[in-house]
This record gives sequence, C-alpha cells and structure tokens, in this order.
Amino acid sequence: MRLHKFISSNMEAILKEWEDFARIIQPPGGEMEVIELRDHARDLLNNIVRDMDTAQTEQERKKKSHGKSTATDPEADTAAEVHADERLGAGFSISLLVAEYRALRASVLRLWFKGESTRQHEYADEMEDLIRFNEAIDQALAESVARYTEAVTENSDIFVGMLGHDLRSPLQVLSFGAAKLKNMEDADNSLNQLGSTMIASVQRMKEMLDNLMDFTESRIGEGLNIQLEPSDLAEITRQLVEEFRSATLNHTLTRVVTGDCTGNWDASRIGQICQNLINNALQHGAADGEIIVSCEGKDDSVTLAVKSQGAPIPQSQHQEIFEISNRKHVGKGNPNKNLGLGLYIVKELAQAHNGSVEVESSSAGTVFRVELPRGA
Repeated sequence: MRLHKFISSNMEAILKEWEDFARIIQPPGGEMEVIELRDHARDLLNNIVRDMDTAQTEQERKKKSHGKSTATDPEADTAAEVHADERLGAGFSISLLVAEYRALRASVLRLWFKGESTRQHEYADEMEDLIRFNEAIDQALAESVARYTEAVTENSDIFVGMLGHDLRSPLQVLSFGAAKLKNMEDADNSLNQLGSTMIASVQRMKEMLDNLMDFTESRIGEGLNIQLEPSDLAEITRQLVEEFRSATLNHTLTRVVTGDCTGNWDASRIGQICQNLINNALQHGAADGEIIVSCEGKDDSVTLAVKSQGAPIPQSQHQEIFEISNRKHVGKGNPNKNLGLGLYIVKELAQAHNGSVEVESSSAGTVFRVELPRGA
C-alpha cells in the first residue's frame, strides 16, 4: 500500500501514538486533555497526505527542501504554525516540539513497514513514498520551528520595550527629586514627602525586575522557586496596604479580613501576588477610585480579592489577560499601554501553590480573586 493511503487508512492508530508521546513529554504539572494532546496532528497528517498525493515539479521539491512554503496562500497560517502557537502556550520547549515530529515520523514508518511486506516490484514506489513523506515532515517541522522562534523573539522584544517604558516614569521622578534635593538650601517637611515618593518609585522598579526574573524562571528555567512555611495572609495584606497607602495619594485603599487566613505558603510569593494585583488596580482602575483588598478564610482555603473601579474588562479578554502568549495583542496600537507581566506572574504563582485566579468585571467594578489551598 502506498504510504499516503496507509496514513489515511490508519489515521486513528497514528494519532493514538502521537497522543501517547505528547502525554509523556508534556511539561511538569501538565494535565492536558486528549484534544489538547492531539492538537492539530490530524490536520498535519491530512496536509501531508494531500502533498504526497499531488504531482510535484522538481522546482517545487527543491523549494520545499529549502524550507520554503509551496502553499497557494502564503499568508494563511498552516496547521504546523498553529500547532507551534498552541505548544508555546502550553509551555513546551522547542526541543519538545521537535521531538514530537521525530516521534511522528518514526511511528508512521514503523507502522507502515510492520503492516506491509515489501515486494520487489513495489520497491521503487515505496522508496519514493519514503522520500516524499520525509520531505513533508521536514516542511511541517520547519514551519513550526520558524513560528515558534518568531513568537519567542517577538515576546522578548515586547518585554524589553515594556521594561524600558515602565522604568521611564519612576526614573524621571528620581531624577527630579535628586535635582531638587541638590538645590535645596533649607530642608523642610516637603523633604519627607519627596523621600517617600522616591522610595515608592524605587520599589516599583524592583517589582518590575522581580516580575521579569520570575517570567524567565517560569518559561525557560525549572519553574518558580517556592519555599512553603506557615503564613498569615491577613498580616501580609496589612503590611502591603500600609506601604501602598504611604506612597499613594489619589486612591483610597481599604482592607477587609474575614475568618482565619493562615495557610502553608511561600509568604514572599503570596505577598508578590497581592502586590501585583494592587499595582494592576492602581494602573488600570479609576484615577480616584477606591481599591478594596480582602482576604476570607474558608474551611480548606483562603481567598484573596482585589477590587477596583473603572471601565470593565471585556468578557473575551478574561482569560487572555493572564496569558503571556496573548500579551502582544493587549493594548495594540497604544504605545503608552502598560505591558507589564504582573497578571501572568499572579497566575503562575497561584498555580505554583496549587491555587487558581479568576477575574469578574462589570460596571460595578473589577475583582481579581485568588483561591489558595491552606496546605499548598
């Protein structure tokens, strides 16, 4: 049987091997469903079958060997390119992405040769099939790797731009404050206020750098470092709200505590979650609105919530605002839009504690709610 016909006739067996391999190599902590594990494998194989069953000129074959697309619509995303986007979002490294294709090639050829006895008069056709199949697999691999690399590079550029933009404002405050202090002949009470503002700006820069380092750890390292210990979310929120009150003039910060809010967490990381959510409320909430930070103890978990006023977040963005792969689409066309990593880091830290984060948003306000199991 010709190879492309064999693939069509044995699609389910091939997909099952792809699924089993993807389940084994998925990133730590992954619990992907069958549809996620298989992703666009069927479309990939169908494209390969169509390619092998279509007459091809020597020039077209040469073009494909150089990794160039022969598609009629070069602007349309191929199944291999979309697969690269999905695997990047799921935390797969480029090595795991490439391994999927190597395993697919091996599985198809093994099943083909196992089910077919090669007869002499068929040898030429089968060798041609083998060559064509390898070419098609390599084309799909080239497309996926190119898209994956493009996405990683684009995200890197976005983060560099984000860091440069977000650091500009606090640096300007420090520059202004330093100049004023230098030229001040008689210090008065305004010096204390200026010092507080400068300290707050320095803290903001530290938060940005911490988030950037955490992003690097979560994407290319071994995951976020978590040190569990008995912690009190009520005390963590008390300290943070006091700090933000001393540095925030335009907003009213209110703290609400209900029940026992203790648990086994990384206190500094939980503080980072709360800090990022308050920062997000300050940046995106109403200019003079109230920000309510609350923690509520339940039987087996504690809930942290940060509520702010302002324009509601569209329902279509409730999930993507936590995903770094969609960060490039947020605030597109607005060069002053903050492209910080705060919400992404909140999600990663919550999941590292076996918790979760969600957002509810309406004209009545926006609430980010983090659920933390007591015994993370």
